[in-house]
Amino acid sequence: MRFLATFILFLIGNLGFTQVQIVAEQDPDRNLTLIAFNKNPIPFTIRIEFLKLANLESWEGDIVFKVAKPGKSELVKLRSVYVNENTSFNYNTKLYKGNYQPSELDRPAYLIPVEEGTILSMRPLTAQMPVDTNNTESQSFVGVGFFFEKSAIICAPRKGIVSEIKMDGENAATGPSDFDLENFVEIYHQDGTFSRLTGLKANSAKVAVGETVLPGQAIGESSAQPNQTNHHVKMIQSRWEMGEMGMIWVNFPVNIFVGQLEVQTVGVITDFTSIHPAKLISKEMDKKELRKFMGK
Repeated sequence: MRFLATFILFLIGNLGFTQVQIVAEQDPDRNLTLIAFNKNPIPFTIRIEFLKLANLESWEGDIVFKVAKPGKSELVKLRSVYVNENTSFNYNTKLYKGNYQPSELDRPAYLIPVEEGTILSMRPLTAQMPVDTNNTESQSFVGVGFFFEKSAIICAPRKGIVSEIKMDGENAATGPSDFDLENFVEIYHQDGTFSRLTGLKANSAKVAVGETVLPGQAIGESSAQPNQTNHHVKMIQSRWEMGEMGMIWVNFPVNIFVGQLEVQTVGVITDFTSIHPAKLISKEMDKKELRKFMGK
């Protein structure tokens, strides 16, 4: 009797995440289908490189990029060349958080991620990047910083899913290169982009990983700038892009509302008041969320 065989291939070590598994299912004709089971609340991109295919062929090539959505996703099918011969395969994998595929969704403007009524200023955050063999350097955009006088509630700039939280650091970073040392809340948006709100007060998170947050929702509290009494928060937008050398992580500027104007986060603006327009908050809501919002 012909049957369907299943092989579970745990992606441990080369992926670094035990929450994502690949299962290989073999049909009666010895074709293999690789299926991902993703226990994370957000999708992950998997790079699969086939090192050996015995009596199998990949019609998509030896290197493929596939998206493992939360739950179960079919990745790629390996077709048997000769039905009556044994098959085997060997491959390497690499995992990237989020969906690398460009989204056709229009990205709305972002809310200023500080509670309404706060008087603040903003300036772009940059890092020094080498540009040639002479070690000359240029400024590379990293994100935007918001600065204000006293502690304030930090809010989600767009709707999304909380993908990562770090809240155990006691000191704010002194520069862009130290962002990973700061407390932060990271939000994954449905268009495949991330927003990271960093420089937060220790243990101030008001959300949890996997939670869906709406624009303007409180996610944490601000912290003071290093060696100062004034407070701040840094906002960094990022996404994966496919480059000539493979996947690259890109930080990019976005549009925000300053007063009634929509401006990019690449300039310096001082002494303005944070507002959260209702039309912007409701733009990404589904019908249920919108009814609840309108009923406030």
